[in-house]
Amino acid sequence: MAEVTARNRSSSSNKKKGLSGGILKFKILLEKLHKVVLLLVGKNNKPSSSYVKEGHFAVIATVEGPKRFLVPLRCLRNPTFLSLLERAAEEYGFDQLGAITIPCNPSDIETLLAHHQVEKEEDEK
Repeated sequence: MAEVTARNRSSSSNKKKGLSGGILKFKILLEKLHKVVLLLVGKNNKPSSSYVKEGHFAVIATVEGPKRFLVPLRCLRNPTFLSLLERAAEEYGFDQLGAITIPCNPSDIETLLAHHQVEKEEDEK
């Protein structure tokens, strides 16, 4: 009987060693995988779709299919853009998460951004 108990104890300790060894191997594998992912992301230099540059915010125009834009904070002074935001507040409310959804055509935001770019270039001159 003592022999069976001793075998069970050694079997149990071997399982624990195997389990901790497996966890250690898994941790090392995850670290290597993490390094590979960082290298691949660094080579591509492409930001993810959720990336927003500093001084900008994301807007999604929903008419004619959703299209995402990065809008400079400076556009918040534009009366046309403010009216689009008011329309979004009426349609969707103020508790939107992530990008601001605006019920407008993408061309409306493209025109606004083009106008903003012209103003920016004039200010730089």
